[in-house]
Amino acid sequence: MPFLTFNSLYFLIFLLGISVLYYIMPNKLRWIVLLAASTIFYISAGIKKLPILVLTALIVFLSAKHMNIRFETAEQEADQRQLKGKERMAFLAPIKQTCRNRYLIPTIILVIAILCYCKFGADVFAFLNKNITFWTWTDIIVPLGISYYTFSSIGYLLDIYWRKAKPIHNYFKYLLCVSYFPQIVQGPIARYHKLSSEIWKEHHFDYKNICFGIQLMLYGYFKKLVVADRLALFTGQVLGNLADYEGLIILIALIFSSFQLYMDFSGCMDIVRGASQLFDVRLDKNFDHPFFSKSAAEFWRRWHITLGAWFKDYVYLPVVTSGWLAKQTNTIKEKAGREAAKKINAAIPLAVVWLLTGLWHGTGWNYIVWGIYWGVLIISATIFAKQYKKMAELLHIDTTTRGYQVFQMVRTFFIFTIGRLITAPGTLENSALALKQLFRCFNPWIFWDGTLYRIGMDYKDFCVVLLSLVLIRKISMLQQKASVREAIANRNIVLRWAIYYGAIFAIIILGIYGVGYSASDFVYANF
Repeated sequence: MPFLTFNSLYFLIFLLGISVLYYIMPNKLRWIVLLAASTIFYISAGIKKLPILVLTALIVFLSAKHMNIRFETAEQEADQRQLKGKERMAFLAPIKQTCRNRYLIPTIILVIAILCYCKFGADVFAFLNKNITFWTWTDIIVPLGISYYTFSSIGYLLDIYWRKAKPIHNYFKYLLCVSYFPQIVQGPIARYHKLSSEIWKEHHFDYKNICFGIQLMLYGYFKKLVVADRLALFTGQVLGNLADYEGLIILIALIFSSFQLYMDFSGCMDIVRGASQLFDVRLDKNFDHPFFSKSAAEFWRRWHITLGAWFKDYVYLPVVTSGWLAKQTNTIKEKAGREAAKKINAAIPLAVVWLLTGLWHGTGWNYIVWGIYWGVLIISATIFAKQYKKMAELLHIDTTTRGYQVFQMVRTFFIFTIGRLITAPGTLENSALALKQLFRCFNPWIFWDGTLYRIGMDYKDFCVVLLSLVLIRKISMLQQKASVREAIANRNIVLRWAIYYGAIFAIIILGIYGVGYSASDFVYANF
């Protein structure tokens, strides 16, 4: 059975069949169709991967269930005793500690251990195979979407522990929330209370909903097949053979790599959200035009939004409100003053978040350095915000002008591109080589002697990419003001279908695929 990757014809046929079956079934049974579809989708990636997902979901489900039973029993007794305020908190404290020690912490440790084994195991075994002669174990099963469903599971457990959500009492319904096929590969990272309310609300066939879902999928396929995969021809050639290229070619490859990653990841999110909308299940938005950002912090509020929100709620805020940080802050306040304490209080939680963000993205040292890079940028911007503002005033820089805002956007884009220099070449050694080759010479003649058009992409490919980026930027600007899909829906039928057919034929004619070539995998599926 072939893997039903989102950019395959098999997936489109599968999606069509599931959509028809979904609306044929009674409303109460439609979740079973989605669970069956999610199971088939997961098995298509390898049946050996399914037991790990099923077992992890079962452990989390039972842990949450038992925590909730203990909490509810204690809360009912507190109600009977009419305990309120501090008395109620004191009565519930031992129960909370028991739930934390017996269920919450062991379960989180277990699911993180499984994640670490799957993400780091290959590197560890490679080291052992190299240094221990009798060690030959290399076979590691990596479940599909493990980073995403692990984070969703931890979020679910913490929400139950913090009494922010009620647990589900049907294991198979919980399994559907964890394995829901549109989001299992690359997210968005689901919050249980949001996804469950979407899946189990009353669903009705809505032609407009179907049209909107298909439109969003077409836009995603355009980004992926026409732009991202075309740019991959150039970036793959240059970054895969760094010793053969130098100067501006390296710079162009890094810039293209930034656009490629955005078009690939945001394109996948459009496909995912569009596919889910066919079932009238709305998924969280994961991108909000990040290349319009004016700072590094704003960029990460617009890029991979659900990952940032997850780290904020389940890592950043717990660290900020922890007794340990309060103790450290008070110690620093006594020794170095209030300002130093405030800066440390801001820096430590962000440092933890960005170190973990780097590890989530990859196992190599380059991803740790990448996390440190972004952490330093955002921490310094937070700590020295007042100084930066005073500097702008001293230099008489009007930060409200359109020109300065454009400068900020360009600056943020190149900050992101420097980050790509750390990760895109694959290793820190290759990143150092790329940096060396970048400054080896200045070769502007590549723009007119034809060199540029012999590296994976020809002149026509460059024109397609340029025009596509202009079109996507224009659409993004329109999306900032109003719903483009609503605007299309309000046009007459001739114009609407002209847009649909135009998009379909653009993807068919300009998409990168054909004999001997199959569309590349989505980049973030590897995370």
